[in-house]
Formats: sequence, C-alpha cells, structure tokens
Amino acid sequence: MCHNKKFDFIIVGQGLAGTLLAHDLIELEKSVIIIDTHLKASASRVAAGLINPVSMKRCIPAMPSNYLTTAFNRYSDLEDKLNSRFLFKKPLLRLFDSFETKDLWIDKYENKHMDLYIDNFCKENTFPLLKDEFSSALVKHAGYLDLKEFLAVSREYFKDNNMLLEKKFNFSEFNKNYISYKNLKAEKIIFCDGFRIKENPYFDYLPIAPTKGELMQIKIPSIENFDKIISKGIYIIPNGDYMYTVGATYNRDDLTENLTKDGQQSLKDKLDEVLNVEYKVISSVAGVRPTVKDREPLIGMHNEFNNIGVFNGLGARGVLNAPHFSNEFSKALISDSIYKFDFKTIDRFH
Repeated sequence: MCHNKKFDFIIVGQGLAGTLLAHDLIELEKSVIIIDTHLKASASRVAAGLINPVSMKRCIPAMPSNYLTTAFNRYSDLEDKLNSRFLFKKPLLRLFDSFETKDLWIDKYENKHMDLYIDNFCKENTFPLLKDEFSSALVKHAGYLDLKEFLAVSREYFKDNNMLLEKKFNFSEFNKNYISYKNLKAEKIIFCDGFRIKENPYFDYLPIAPTKGELMQIKIPSIENFDKIISKGIYIIPNGDYMYTVGATYNRDDLTENLTKDGQQSLKDKLDEVLNVEYKVISSVAGVRPTVKDREPLIGMHNEFNNIGVFNGLGARGVLNAPHFSNEFSKALISDSIYKFDFKTIDRFH
C-alpha cells in the first residue's frame, strides 16, 4: 500500500457498484484507492446476478434497451481485462401461471414490440422436468453474472495494483474538508456502501428501504445442465454439473445475514410449483439489497460537500443497470461542466 499519497478518488465499498465505478475511473486514467472489508450481508456477494430484460408480471422492458447492450458489452470487456469468465448468456424460460398471463404475453409480442425480447412461445408440457401446463415463452438477451467470481478477480486486480485498503471505513478518521482518510488524500470520495448507507452521516437522509433476500443452491441429480434460466415466481439459474441457484425472497423486516425458516420454506414451496423432478438443497445464503422506494438509483454528490458522492441503490436489477449508471457517473465525476444524466440523481431529494 502506498502511504501518504494523493489520489483522484477514494471509493468506499467494493460491491458491484464500487467495483464497476473503480474500473471505469481507472480506464479514464484516474488514480483510485478502494476501502473495503468483507461483510457477510453484502447483497453483491450473495446475489445470483440475473440479467433479465423483461418485467415478468407486465411483460414490458425492464430497462431501456441501451442499458442491456451496455451491460453485456461492459462485462465482456472486463472478462478480457481480468482474464476470467463470469458472464453467461442464456435464454430465459418464462413459465405462465395461467392462460390469461399467456394471452397477455402474446398480445404484447404481437402489438407492443415485445418481439424484440421474446423469441418464441412453447406449447404446454414441452419440458418434462417442469410443470408447464399453461405453456411458456422464451426470452432472449438474458443471462447471469457470476458476481462472486467477478468481485473476487476484481479484488485481486485491485490488490495487485495497490488500489485496495482492506479495512472497515471509520467516519471518525475522515476529514470532509480536505477529503482525507487517515494518511490518504483525494480529490473526491464516493460511497458505495450498500444498505449500510443508513449509517453514513452524509447520506443517511436518503430514503433507502433495504430488502433482505435469501438464495438457495440445489442439486438436481437427473438434470446435469438445463440450458435455460427458469422463471415462475422464483428464478432457477443453471450453474452446470447438476447445480442450480434458486431465488429470491423479499423481507423488509429482518435485515440480518441469518437465514429464516419462512424464507427457506417459501423457496421450497415455489420450487415444488415449478419442478417435476427431485432435488436436494445444498446450501443457502442471505444478503440485504439497497433498494429505494421510487426504484431510482442513489447517485450524485452531496448538496453541501460537493467532493463527497454516493453510488448506491441499484436495486433488484443492479447487474443489468449498474454498467450504464457507472459509465455515466464516472464521466460526470471528471467533467468540468454540468453533466446531464438520463436517470434521476439524488438531486431529487435536495
């Protein structure tokens, strides 16, 4: 670690938001130091990393199409940069829960340009391993990011380049007037601290509504590798070698890293509504998402201290929208003029 050094940016937190922002700023030739300690309940470290371009209930685009293009291109570029593989493109099989839902999807496909995302429709009982009595639709441009691998190889990259301080950030040692932390100084500091923003004295006013999610890793002995992501109330992501990730639950009351009996039972009940084959639960994890009530991100600079910023609140679709948000925010951070975003910033709360 380089001591008593001046950096362009201090980034607090190395979850999905902090990692992407660091990569973007580094590639804009800015010096970066990341302060992060492993936290069990971090949403990024337990998230399944689903990339789904369609809202399953209403059959509408989940995000503008350029967000999806940016996400796939950015993660692919980072695979090359980090010499690793963590992006997996797979079609998503949307199992219908009624013929009314099926009719809605067909109407959107035929009349609302959803053919951009829907590949085709499958007949009832097409897949013996699934309970698809109401038929299904195949969604293209979907996939998942192996977040655990992405964060791990990025962390090694940051460590190898002396860009990481593996310590818990202590606000009592931060000087807001000089943007200094212990013996580190910077032009700007950006907090990417997830749901723990509630403990951040500069941004604790932001209306974050943390949501705990539980995931399950299962083994299906009869299916080595189903080649599609499955969605019906839950998602089932194939990881290969008979293993599948199942999620997720939503709990606003219990924000610990502890698994709950209700959460685990909910996943099992929904699995029983989807699968026609036996499975075995291998492991389970829980994490807390930094969700926001208006479903907009928490991005921008403090209204009084304009060298203190936040990049947070990515929500349930963070893997899909984070690359676009990070790309825009990183360019704004180094711009000398007012930058116009195509999304809402924290200025909406000022």
